[in-house]
Amino acid sequence: MLLEVVHWSTSVATIAVAVFGYSDQIKLIFDHKSTGGLSFIMIILAFFSWSSYTLYGWLHKDKKLFWSNLLGTVFISIILASFFIF
Repeated sequence: MLLEVVHWSTSVATIAVAVFGYSDQIKLIFDHKSTGGLSFIMIILAFFSWSSYTLYGWLHKDKKLFWSNLLGTVFISIILASFFIF
């Protein structure tokens, strides 16, 4: 029971970071047409982290882990791509 609560709470927290944190950053990037102030290395590391957890969730057939991290991977990919656009 406790493990399931922790499992759900981490999924909700992961989705919140991806949706609210990264979507705001994406909006700022596209409003200012710049990635100034962002660390390219940190974005690369975040991409590796998000995509690794996505793969881990897929390999373990853990839908909560997979889908929440896939969402983060999509958002961080947009931020990463914006380095090459702007």
